[in-house]
Amino acid sequence: MQLIQLEREDWNFFCPSTGQPVFNDTGEPNASTVRGFWCHEVPDEPQLLCTELQAQWAAHLAIQDAADEAVDVVAFLNSVDHPGWVAFEITTCGFACGPVSTTTWTVLDLS
Repeated sequence: MQLIQLEREDWNFFCPSTGQPVFNDTGEPNASTVRGFWCHEVPDEPQLLCTELQAQWAAHLAIQDAADEAVDVVAFLNSVDHPGWVAFEITTCGFACGPVSTTTWTVLDLS
């Protein structure tokens, strides 16, 4: 699966295939093309994971757990072979009481 890395200052993320906002104002998936969604704060617990990815994700977690390694979402996404599916790694940056950033990974079916 292709992985596209973006840095943004906002959450205005639109599906390149449908033009729909990928997430609604409350952060819930909005586009019908969303197949998976992870946040860096809890990478071992996808916020959304379609049926087609569930077994492969469970196997990936088992391998990393057996090797006593941290969860690596990027390695998982790079191992997925679904033509037409694209993963977006989006890092949003800003300032609160200092610099803050959040990284998410979103899989879209663009076929």
